[in-house]
Amino acid sequence: MPVAVRPVVSGSYTEDGGHSGCVALLERDPRPTAIFAANDLAAIGALNAIEERGLKVPDDISLVGYDNTSLAALRHISLTTVHQPRVEMGQMAVITLLERVEQGRSRPRRTVLSPQLVVRGSTAPPRLRDRSE
Repeated sequence: MPVAVRPVVSGSYTEDGGHSGCVALLERDPRPTAIFAANDLAAIGALNAIEERGLKVPDDISLVGYDNTSLAALRHISLTTVHQPRVEMGQMAVITLLERVEQGRSRPRRTVLSPQLVVRGSTAPPRLRDRSE
């Protein structure tokens, strides 16, 4: 069974970085059916690049961000994204710091907080490609 190629394009975590990274991905043959951006801001830049080429999200290509910022929830963007439990992360950081300062704890502790996928309107199952594409 052939392995699907999953190209990674480096860029900045900005709208411009997402735009330029997406342009590089859209120039590939075959064009990707989905793009995962490093954060929601880069995903907004990718969304612009997709729409500039006359493509539609999610009809032609799915798009996912990361951070679950307020931008992602805007109705005209409706970005599928990964939510990080930021409040809980901050609380755990404070607790850990206080334990180190007040109790002299020096042993590292590993705490895992699970992210959650927030599905919105920017993702759909991949379309079957026409043989002409």
